[in-house]
Amino acid sequence: MARKKAPLIPHPNWLQRVHGWWFFLWLGLGFFILYPWFLITLSHKKLYKAAHFGRKMWGWLLMTMSGLWLKVKHEVSFDSTKTYVIVANHTSYVDIPAITCGIPGYASFVAKSELAKIPLFGRFFKTIDIGVDRKNARDGANAFKEANRRLTEDKTNVVIFPEGTIGTWVPELGKFKDGAFKAAIATGAYILPVTLADNWIKVTEYGPVAARPGKLRMFVHRPIDTAHLKPEEAGELKQKVFHIIESKLNEYAGK
Repeated sequence: MARKKAPLIPHPNWLQRVHGWWFFLWLGLGFFILYPWFLITLSHKKLYKAAHFGRKMWGWLLMTMSGLWLKVKHEVSFDSTKTYVIVANHTSYVDIPAITCGIPGYASFVAKSELAKIPLFGRFFKTIDIGVDRKNARDGANAFKEANRRLTEDKTNVVIFPEGTIGTWVPELGKFKDGAFKAAIATGAYILPVTLADNWIKVTEYGPVAARPGKLRMFVHRPIDTAHLKPEEAGELKQKVFHIIESKLNEYAGK
């Protein structure tokens, strides 16, 4: 796939730049307001689900104050009795709050370890979430070992962005890494593909700080059962999920 050097985002006007700073103000302020809740609920493993509920409150507060409304469509009803590896395209700073609020139940995120250094927000990556150093192969292996443990022992859903980062090829999909699909097959978890259609243009990653109010469309696809798959089929599964998300992005692009 030919990758673009920069995303095709309209150059922001001054109102959109102000809106961008407003978004980031509430990203931090929301955590500050809820910090006592997080301080208590992240102090003990038994309270981690309550901490994730607080993160949902933070996400809804952030999106409401930023003029963003999440519209979630499920291909089939969400089955909370199953354990999922949730995989989504990664395009924006609003991806994590959108998935937090749009997917029912409790989940751990696997994301870059640099997030653990952010005040307040970093507490999650030292407790319920899993930080990974993409430049360190051993650290990456340990992170996915921990993800596998949570999927099997804790029956916790795990969110992984298979592109690994927000790239300059947005809104096109970047190349998927194998980790999420190997983890699903190794643990027998379902793969749950998620398409985020509008996040990349509502809160931009590249260029001047800017945000635009409006609808965030999320499509939760039909889960894929991996129980019958062998480890060597991870590549085929990866390509299948890539096609599912890419096709939905192309469908949304014309609407």
